[in-house]
Amino acid sequence: MGLQFLLENMPGRDAKSLSSAFLLDNVAQAYDAWAKAPWAKDLPVDIFLNDVLPYANIDEKREDWRKSLAEKCAPMIVGCKTPGEAAQRINEKLYGLVNVKYSTKRKKADQSPSESIESGLASCTGLTILLVDACRSVGVPARLTGIPNWIDNRGNHTWVEVWDQRWHFVGAAEPDPHGLDHAWFGPDAALAVKDSKQHAIYAVSFKKTTLPFPMVWAPDLDYVSAENVTDSYTQRAKLSGKIRLLVKVLDRPGGNRVAAQVHLSDPADAKISMSGTSKDERVDSNDMLTFEVPRDRTYNLQVELGQQKTTQTFRAQTNDPEVAVVYLTDTATLPFGELKPLKPKQEAQLKEAFAKFFTASPEKQAAWKFDGALEKLLAGHEAAVRKAAWEAYAAAPIHDAAKEDFAAHQVRFDKYLSPYVVRAVGKKPANGWPLFIAMHGGGNAPKSLNDSQWKEMQHHYHDQPSVTGYLYLALRAPNDSWNGFYDDYVYPLVDNLIREFVLYGEVDPDKVFIMGYSHGGYGAFAIGPKMPDHFAAIHASAGAPTDGETSAKTLRNTPFTFMIGENDHAYGRLDRDRAFNDILAKLRGNRTDIYPAIMEFKAGYNHPNLPDREKIKDMYPSVRDPVPTELTWEQTDGVIKNFYWLNVPKPAKKQEIDAACHDNHIVVTTTNIPSASVLLDNRLVDLKKPVTIEVNGHSTTHKLKPSLETLCQTLMERGDPELAFTTRVELAL
Repeated sequence: MGLQFLLENMPGRDAKSLSSAFLLDNVAQAYDAWAKAPWAKDLPVDIFLNDVLPYANIDEKREDWRKSLAEKCAPMIVGCKTPGEAAQRINEKLYGLVNVKYSTKRKKADQSPSESIESGLASCTGLTILLVDACRSVGVPARLTGIPNWIDNRGNHTWVEVWDQRWHFVGAAEPDPHGLDHAWFGPDAALAVKDSKQHAIYAVSFKKTTLPFPMVWAPDLDYVSAENVTDSYTQRAKLSGKIRLLVKVLDRPGGNRVAAQVHLSDPADAKISMSGTSKDERVDSNDMLTFEVPRDRTYNLQVELGQQKTTQTFRAQTNDPEVAVVYLTDTATLPFGELKPLKPKQEAQLKEAFAKFFTASPEKQAAWKFDGALEKLLAGHEAAVRKAAWEAYAAAPIHDAAKEDFAAHQVRFDKYLSPYVVRAVGKKPANGWPLFIAMHGGGNAPKSLNDSQWKEMQHHYHDQPSVTGYLYLALRAPNDSWNGFYDDYVYPLVDNLIREFVLYGEVDPDKVFIMGYSHGGYGAFAIGPKMPDHFAAIHASAGAPTDGETSAKTLRNTPFTFMIGENDHAYGRLDRDRAFNDILAKLRGNRTDIYPAIMEFKAGYNHPNLPDREKIKDMYPSVRDPVPTELTWEQTDGVIKNFYWLNVPKPAKKQEIDAACHDNHIVVTTTNIPSASVLLDNRLVDLKKPVTIEVNGHSTTHKLKPSLETLCQTLMERGDPELAFTTRVELAL
């Protein structure tokens, strides 16, 4: 019976690749485990066939795991009388025994047991596969269960269901002292939507069904069957009149999660007082300290770790859940280590050399050679040298026109000119002002209408007294056309605007944000994905992606949110946003560390009056990473030549370049790219060691030497101290 069940239901690829010996051995071991289990007489045959007998869960590598896992797990469950008790015992002991822990740095999502044990790292899916197989090895019925995307669009999750008279849930490597059906994701699962492909909950079935299990890491595979089990989660009790406030504590902006003591209080109600410990890097990134609190209230969050203490206010509104991110310090990590000061003579010589370079003609700059003694300073004093280069660049007369525009509150590119209104909110943080660029509605309309929309945008997004401080800038479109914020002239204009404020406005280049409503929302959909290396976070309200101008692929490393009303159907806005969200989900797959994009669907709302007035508070914690280790650059224009640490001198539509940098090894894959270069420094590679660059399968090794000339040239090209680099390598294409 068992062998017949497998043969009738196994995927076609397995029928072609698995040997009869493998299948017979699997069947024999499964029946043996069933016979030895104390609960054997209570286990229905159909549950055994579907949830003990199968040799695999999803699309993981096929391997013989039963014997080795049974040898490990059988001693653990001695004395257990029910499959639920045995599953809980295995979940408590297995991962420590095999030395496997949760990590986003695992090799892939769908790891087999041996792959997870070999690397010691696994995603929630890899952890789940390991626990399901371990349970099955000793006759405990178990199955992989998951949701493609939580209702708040923060990503997917996978867990285990165990059969004990009925199905119960448990988090893999997350045993709860209260037993089964207790896990951090229970309240999230209660919000699942049965009829939504993205937001429903599915359990894997080896027996063929008409419903495929949605594997977000392999969206085109449909040979894994599933059952929709959403009802068993949504029928559980829900909170009434309250929301869940999820608290994440980072050691610094762009840093790591830490386990800190958190105390929540309500200044207006002394009865509301709660405490807990935040979660660190050892647990799933979606698992956060949770407080159940009344909505529409302001709370104080007091956070303490050792000698570090901080207090933050947080307004809990209507979303469930709400996420609060708290930093123990607001000072971002220095990319080049501590600033080792130069000797006064060296500093004077550098400043003089840099001043000469930045005042030279382009022809002389192209052939410039710095003194060898000054070049050597990069090796031991990179932070100090870069600081001197930036100060010389900022003081150069080449910016005189930009300085005049800054004083006049306007920005220009070519014949296009945009005025803006800017105001300061709060006090300047230690690293400089965050800058929020807000774009108005309107578009192809009379000047008077666009002017009124610009005036409204000057106060559209509410001031946020709960954050340290920032600059709020309402940008006027340079014309009154449909594409005032999304055409080829806009991108260099916005680049010039950011340069102005980094040069003269004391703005932190790693804390620049862009956002917009309607016409401005379309602008955010265009500008953000084309220039994500300029922004800490991007938001679009009542807008949509534009065909041929917006790529989801480029958003691999930048938070991007887009809000749309249920009744906003003009120009296909809602359908376009949903399609864009589906693309992002496929790109993200099973990873939680890439494509941090969220579609904010607002039921009952039309095009105007979306509830986005508090978005600055949501965006404020984000910090740009100027040197992410993985890049995807799908080009959609012939204007933008730089993208993080990549340069393409002749960009064009239908060109793409993917790059990854790990352990002094760079892998680059290109499509239709005629020429390109990578820009590197000590943030990405160890320049004291050889660097291997693999381009479209062909590898070369380089001994790179940092160059003052490259540092100055990239400062000129990018106008951003964090996007300047010290070495350039032309790729062999």
